[in-house]
Amino acid sequence: MGDAGGETTEEMRQLIRPDLSQTLEPKDAEVDVTNDQSNKLVCYTDGRKIQKSKDDSLKQVSAHWEGTQLITDEKGPKGRKMSRTFELSSDGRQIFETWHIENGRSGSTIVIRYVYDAASEYPR
Repeated sequence: MGDAGGETTEEMRQLIRPDLSQTLEPKDAEVDVTNDQSNKLVCYTDGRKIQKSKDDSLKQVSAHWEGTQLITDEKGPKGRKMSRTFELSSDGRQIFETWHIENGRSGSTIVIRYVYDAASEYPR
């Protein structure tokens, strides 16, 4: 499919395919998000300049905290502005991941929300 009228491209479908699982690991100035395919998203929260990774399984992005929400600043397909918000539910049993993707020529925003349940058993 093309980009006319904001149609979803195969690249976009692959980008927003939900992960079966995610592991979030907060560190000093970053949060590492690893999915079930061992792809890692490193969210730097200290304003450092991001280097483009040569490894397709590693993506590095700028991010910042707004209260309890971690918000990324990314580029989607065709250079579209994109961000993800990660937030732990108030009871600590779920993580909400909300995507905001600029929708091409229309200027509208695509919003997608995924909800992940906390694992009942933690790896040792």
